[in-house]
Amino acid sequence: LGRVPHVLPNAEVVFGVILGTGVGGGWVVHGKVINGRQGIAGEWGHNFLDESGGPCYCGRTGCVETVISGPALERFYEQRTTRHLPLRDIAGRAASGEDEDAVATIDHLIRYFGKAIAVVINIMDPDAIVLGGGVGNIDRLYTDGVAEAKKYLFNPRIDTIFLKPELGDSAGVIGAALL
Repeated sequence: LGRVPHVLPNAEVVFGVILGTGVGGGWVVHGKVINGRQGIAGEWGHNFLDESGGPCYCGRTGCVETVISGPALERFYEQRTTRHLPLRDIAGRAASGEDEDAVATIDHLIRYFGKAIAVVINIMDPDAIVLGGGVGNIDRLYTDGVAEAKKYLFNPRIDTIFLKPELGDSAGVIGAALL
């Protein structure tokens, strides 16, 4: 969450997202990490999103993690093409427009990211959301993903700022070490 004080110095409510091999998150409110009674505050990766996600290791079906994590997106692409590519390659092929299945995979991410993050925004109305992890490197999340979220917001005037982590993909590990 290192960029937030520089970009939004008066931010009171910040949601830090990890979108990578898994999907998770955490809340900082008035400068303090919020753990919650069970220690799982911000655990949005295991909220229901869509049956198409299939079974999750947590025992449920259709969790956010089973729909928009890196492995879920690679699986989505593989089901369309019968070939496996790493997400970085899928995203590159989608950005260049050379592969309609890659474009469909990133469109799938955008659609479901919008639905999932809108729930977070509706509940806590954060000043900022920091998107970390490998999936968080997909630039369309910061434009098309935000636009998609607006469709599902109670108040479609979205003032929440979406940021990339200042420390890149290592931000989560460094943050955990500091705790």
